[in-house]
Amino acid sequence: MVKRTDHSEGHQEEVRIMSSKIDLTLSDDHKSVQMTLSGEGTEPKVEVPLSLEQVTHLIAVLGRVRETMLAEEEVQPIEGARFTPVTRTRWALQPEARTEGSVLAFQHPAFGPIGLVLTPEDSDRLMRGLHLHQQLRQEQKANRGKLN
Repeated sequence: MVKRTDHSEGHQEEVRIMSSKIDLTLSDDHKSVQMTLSGEGTEPKVEVPLSLEQVTHLIAVLGRVRETMLAEEEVQPIEGARFTPVTRTRWALQPEARTEGSVLAFQHPAFGPIGLVLTPEDSDRLMRGLHLHQQLRQEQKANRGKLN
């Protein structure tokens, strides 16, 4: 796509805007995906078949690219952010030597293995929060069936 912009001196400048469309089609057996990159104008359409392993690798590479692109950005607050909870997973907790904290590792169904480093302060905060949630559950359980 070409967009023409007018400048105050009467000069026109061409600015190329890349607009590609990526379509993903999951196979009937859910074992592979067909990635189609639609060409623009005279550019040819490109079709790339991907296995589960290749999709996983692509997600990891795109994640590292995104991480690099955000390297100079401040980490945004999580409060109020939209996220998708993961309920079907396996997780493990292990010591983390560099920070003297812990690593909470889990299998994310969309992104694969993820590890969250918790500093000792983060671990303490998490423990307080989990303890509070446990107390709330116990109080709710004790109050079930009671009349006001």
